[in-house]
Amino acid sequence: MRTARKVLMSVLAVALAATAIAAATWSSFSSTTANPSNGFSAGTVNIADDDAGATFSLPNMTPGYPPATGCIQVTYTGSLNAAVHLYGSSTGGLAQYLNLSITRGSESAPSFPSCTTFTADATNYIGLGAGVVYSGTLANFMTNYSSFANGLVDAPGSGNTKTWATNDAHSYEFTFTLPSSAPAAAQGLSATASLNWEAQNT
Repeated sequence: MRTARKVLMSVLAVALAATAIAAATWSSFSSTTANPSNGFSAGTVNIADDDAGATFSLPNMTPGYPPATGCIQVTYTGSLNAAVHLYGSSTGGLAQYLNLSITRGSESAPSFPSCTTFTADATNYIGLGAGVVYSGTLANFMTNYSSFANGLVDAPGSGNTKTWATNDAHSYEFTFTLPSSAPAAAQGLSATASLNWEAQNT
C-alpha cells in the first residue's frame, strides 16, 4: 500500500508540474502593434508691413489744404488662418482736429508711403464709398480702437469680416486732413500716432 501510495503521489506531482509548465508556456505567448514616429508641430501667426521702419510725416499742416495721403501694404505669412484687427494710440493735441480716412485696397507695386498704384476695394464696407473702412478724427479712432479686443476688423460691415490665409496681402490708404474749420487753438499743436495690425488665429 505504501508503494502504491508513493507511486500515486509521484504521478500526481508529475501531473501538477506538467500543468504548471503548460500554464507558463501559454502565458509567454504575446502580440503587439505600434504606431511609431508620431510628429507634432505648432502652427504660426506672422504679419508684417512694408514700411521698413519709416513713418508718415506731415509737417506744417494748414487748415483747408488738400489732404495728405500715404499707403502701406500688410502681408500675412502665418500657416494658421487668422483674424486681423487694426488699432492704435496717439499723443498730442492736434489729434482731436485732424481728420482721418482709411481705405482698404491693393497695390500693384507697393512702395511705402507712395499710393501711386493703390486701388480701393470695390466694396462699400461702411456706406462711405468704395473701400472706406474708417472716417473720423484721429483722436476718435485711437479712442475707439485701442487694442485687438476692440480693434477695427478687417473689411468691416455685416458679413464682410475677412479671415487671412498664408500670403494674403492688403494695402491701406491713410488720408489726413486738417479741415478749414480747425480753430485757431490748433496752431502750433502736433500729434504722433502708432498704428498696429494684429493677427490672431481663428
